[in-house]
Amino acid sequence: MASSAEDGSVPEELQREIRDVRSRWRTRQVLDAAVRLMNGGSFEAVSMQALAKEAGVSVGLIYSYFGGKEDVVVAVVLDVIEELNSLATTAMDTVGDDPVERLAAGFGAYARVLDTHRHAGLLTYRQSGELGPDARNRLKAGELTTLVPLREAAGAAEAAGLLVRGADLDLLVFDMMILAHGWALKHWHFGDDVDVHRYVAAQTAAMLRSVLAPERHAAYRHLLEPVPE
Repeated sequence: MASSAEDGSVPEELQREIRDVRSRWRTRQVLDAAVRLMNGGSFEAVSMQALAKEAGVSVGLIYSYFGGKEDVVVAVVLDVIEELNSLATTAMDTVGDDPVERLAAGFGAYARVLDTHRHAGLLTYRQSGELGPDARNRLKAGELTTLVPLREAAGAAEAAGLLVRGADLDLLVFDMMILAHGWALKHWHFGDDVDVHRYVAAQTAAMLRSVLAPERHAAYRHLLEPVPE
């Protein structure tokens, strides 16, 4: 029997790879369109027909990848979480092994990713009560994964004797998450006076001053000093 290469047909394995690439590309096309609509601040009122038009695909094609609008919302948020995990890990690895530096870098990356996806964050808070239990659980599980690198850095800082005794590490990383989301939700409060970089620096200083052992402050003065006006 002639092989697929000999008879000119495409090997099955290559066909599967092509289908997989096409599927990922189509999914990305729909998610990018959803993000554009979110950034316009009107995604809640958008129909699947409008999403299809924005993505340049048919409604039927969207339904072949997503069960409905709720699935699109969840996929967009999980996509942001994946980006957050990737960029936070990169930022933390860039600063080296010092756990305090890693903690600060991870928080900064977290806040900056959310800054670029403010509407996705707002949409999550507004619509979380309308999502089904399964969708909410998927978002909760995804969000918890973002805390793992921060919790590991906090644990390493504690083990190295860099933190005050009895510091609540779980509360620390939870507060970091809340503060990062706080920027996405309430950045308008600061107007033009504070940008995300100043916000990150100020919040990092406040958090570290509360948990760093006093004798360690001098070593991390660059993270603790007030942000210049």
